[in-house]
Amino acid sequence: MPAMRIVSLLPCATEMVFAIGLGDQLVGRSHECDYPESAKKLPILTSSKVDFHQRGSLIDKDVRTRIREGLSLYDVDFEGLKKLEPDVILTQDQCKVCAVSLNDVEAGLREMTQKSTRIVSLSPHRLEEIFGDILHVGGMLGSPSPATTLIGSLRARLSALSDFRTTPTPRVLCMEWLEPPMIGGGWIPELVRLAGGEPLIVSDPTRFREVDWETVLKADPDVFCLFPCGYPVTKTLEELPSSSGAAYLKQMRAVKNGKAFVLDGNAFFNRPGPRIVDSAEILAAVIQPDAHHFLSRYTKAISPICL
Repeated sequence: MPAMRIVSLLPCATEMVFAIGLGDQLVGRSHECDYPESAKKLPILTSSKVDFHQRGSLIDKDVRTRIREGLSLYDVDFEGLKKLEPDVILTQDQCKVCAVSLNDVEAGLREMTQKSTRIVSLSPHRLEEIFGDILHVGGMLGSPSPATTLIGSLRARLSALSDFRTTPTPRVLCMEWLEPPMIGGGWIPELVRLAGGEPLIVSDPTRFREVDWETVLKADPDVFCLFPCGYPVTKTLEELPSSSGAAYLKQMRAVKNGKAFVLDGNAFFNRPGPRIVDSAEILAAVIQPDAHHFLSRYTKAISPICL
């Protein structure tokens, strides 16, 4: 199959393309596509209309306002896109906040008449759907075999986590936003179970659930994990002490017992791509005593919560 000109406007899709060996066919990316390192050399075709460097409470306010008013959260450089003449554009229609939406891309492409461009939109909610997206992307790009091999290796790593499970099963609470508190949904409960834990509050592949801090405290988890969407560990640690939830977390048994952690949401948990299996291994490292060897592999992705 002839080489394609691929534009990815979704970080996890960029990672998929590189993981199946087609990174050299990527010609453009979003401003959030930062892995692997070689992806950063590609032209950037998007920008955010919301300042994601401000505090989480302000991000939440701005995002809600724009969504309520029917406004887009991202700009797409359609002139730049037009010049690149992509054969394929990878995007998503899962979350208006996470990345450029399918509607944004389709609206702009109506003005691009030079060539026929195929739009591939991803919207996984479960682990199997993430694997299905890898297969879909691989097949559509003419590399079904590498995609199948990749999924086989990912499944093997997940299967190996069963060796570390203990009883009784630790009860685990995963939060994916701090202000206001939101409990991780989608693939997160599955990852918790694969890592040997029992997910609390949200236990199925529904969307995240917004709660109050009293509900978080009453859940009384054995292990508490915090990985705000799009946040590296450093940003979460910076905001946590002055957050509205700090006083509640100080009372939490998991925090007092040293079983509360900030994890890297941006690089791992919030990206439904190949590194979702790394996310499961990170959870195993903080949930299961016999899986602590993973800690040395993911030192930059894990930090204890000390309040």
